[in-house]
Amino acid sequence: MEIRFDNRAGRWLFLFAILLASATLAFLGGKNALADFYGESSRAARLEPGNADAWYRLARYRELDFEHADLPLAISLYRRALDVDPRSAFYWTDLANAYETAGDPANAREAFLMAKSVHPVSAQVAWRYGNFLLRQEQLAEAFAEIRRAVTTDPKLAALAISRCWRSSRDTERVLGQAMPATIHAYQASLDFFVADHEPDAALLVWKRRGRVEEARVVWGQALGIAGLPGQGYSSQPSLVWDGGFESELTNGGFGWRYQDLPGATVEFDTETRHSGARSLRVTFDGSANLDFRHLMQLVPVEPNTRYRFTAFLRTKELSTNSGIHFMVYPRNPQSVALFTPNLVGTQPWTLAETEFITSPETHLVEVVLRRIPSQKLDNKIQGTVWVDDVSLRAVSPQAERPSS
Repeated sequence: MEIRFDNRAGRWLFLFAILLASATLAFLGGKNALADFYGESSRAARLEPGNADAWYRLARYRELDFEHADLPLAISLYRRALDVDPRSAFYWTDLANAYETAGDPANAREAFLMAKSVHPVSAQVAWRYGNFLLRQEQLAEAFAEIRRAVTTDPKLAALAISRCWRSSRDTERVLGQAMPATIHAYQASLDFFVADHEPDAALLVWKRRGRVEEARVVWGQALGIAGLPGQGYSSQPSLVWDGGFESELTNGGFGWRYQDLPGATVEFDTETRHSGARSLRVTFDGSANLDFRHLMQLVPVEPNTRYRFTAFLRTKELSTNSGIHFMVYPRNPQSVALFTPNLVGTQPWTLAETEFITSPETHLVEVVLRRIPSQKLDNKIQGTVWVDDVSLRAVSPQAERPSS
């Protein structure tokens, strides 16, 4: 049978009716499944009163069923399960959640403490108890529990820094009390603060005494713990980490970060390089007018200091009037971005450079390989760029420039 509609309103009405019918069937199916679940659990509890899991499943049903939720009954059923099996930490934590939902934080706390006594090293118990304490605004105890959870299960680090930071904007306190001194916690904290546009908080992840060099030392130690190579230091070290792209991209911390972008491919190149063993190659496929800012690094700097940024770029058949350049952006509210000259077409290795003096508030700069979208009709970028020997150094007025 073919159904015809003479207007768009009719088609939308028909589609809405189908969606409504589907939702109704799904609801009824879920309702029937819950009824079956409840019936099976009830029978199991009657036939085997010593079956703790049957009482527990009944409690979960009575707590979570949005049509027939009964918290007092759920709490009594959790208690019945715990009478049979008092050694289940997760029965205790679910009982604690039921108490909290019922507006009884005192009994919720007691249930969490019982869970901790049963399973003192459980990351999940510490995590759930810590989040309960956050909701009760008991931050000191909450941070201690969350730190314990992240120490045991590093995968919780990203969620931990987010929740603790939302509860207390005291960066030193959050980093010192809630986050363990591990590579996972350092990485998660820095990534969170960068994404949340909190440059001062990001810097405190790495430097707890206000000195940039300490920040770099901690980052180097973190790379060592992770089994990643660091970089050597010359007599006048560059603050850019791995400016020659001799190591893999770390995608975090003070290393290079890259986000995938359709229309651009980033790879290492051992054949075409300015120095060292390899360079970084970016290939644009001509499919889009790209706003490219997807290769970047955060660099810690000192306030009131003159710096020189240098890098070597090479291009091949780079189309459009808007080519490639570097942007150096101090991370503070009054900052102004600095740009190296725009390169297009085919160019040999070319020195890109700029100098600047940091303000009293500047502690971080962002180094970004940049391509601004073209305003021309022929604006889809195609071609290849090589990048090598990226450097940021504190300089005196008479310091020498790098040779090409």
